Amino acid sequence: MPQYSTFSEAIAAMRDRGYIHTFTIQKGELFCPELSMTVPPEQLTLIERHEVPSPDTISGTREVFGLRAGDLTLGLMTSTYGEYDAEGFEAVFRRFKTTKGKSA
Repeated sequence: MPQYSTFSEAIAAMRDRGYIHTFTIQKGELFCPELSMTVPPEQLTLIERHEVPSPDTISGTREVFGLRAGDLTLGLMTSTYGEYDAEGFEAVFRRFKTTKGKSA
């Protein structure tokens, strides 16, 4: 799996590889603004997970997640929401499927 030096490098590289949609957490579900739709986390599979340095965060790192919807739509989500609501973020994150068919 590729290693990235910065948050923007990770996002740009993933977009170049087809992760063109964005998923954000809203009311315990994931919203994709490009598709104007809400997607239950159980319908998404976690494909990639990258931790990159981010000096502007409390932890000093940020994560970028590559997700696939059932219809093969690829998108990404960042751990930024987790800085504000760690419990809410984890509750949604645990509901993802993984490439091995198990929850994240």
